[in-house]
Amino acid sequence: MARSRPWSWPIRPGLLSLTLVLLGWVPPGHTEAFGRWESKLQDCVLLQGLVGLPLQAQRQSCGRLRLEQNLEGLLTVRLITPSGSQRFGSQNLVFGGALAPGQRPMRCSKDGQCKPRWPIRLEVATVATSLAWEDSLAPTIPLARMAKGSCLLERKSLQCQARDQDGQFWEAKARF
Repeated sequence: MARSRPWSWPIRPGLLSLTLVLLGWVPPGHTEAFGRWESKLQDCVLLQGLVGLPLQAQRQSCGRLRLEQNLEGLLTVRLITPSGSQRFGSQNLVFGGALAPGQRPMRCSKDGQCKPRWPIRLEVATVATSLAWEDSLAPTIPLARMAKGSCLLERKSLQCQARDQDGQFWEAKARF
């Protein structure tokens, strides 16, 4: 008997573009819509786990928030934290997706510096993480998954949440 899924995962035409964007590829001719914006974070709470089970919560001194726009209308929200268990590097939690209907892309200059247009609402399609929880001494292999969720970014705060088809759940709240 086939296992039923709580929701379907249709292939969308923009999925390949989003995957390439998350990998950092910029198509030729899109340089003016390309760039990023960064801010230091004051406070950050990251949650991860399975729906129906206790979530792992970690209040971290997340170092930075980075918004990356490699194609107009597609955005990644990257929370970068200092690596507690690794000697070098950082850990990331990334929410990637398309801007919600009616949202405008960031304004980017030719040098790649962007200015967000607040508020930003993002329809999350993928989550990537390389977070290592406090009890883990080894660095983690980055994990990327198809997910559904949303992000709301305002001038001084963000809230993102997403869930995959297997019930894995991620949430981030931060102030900047």
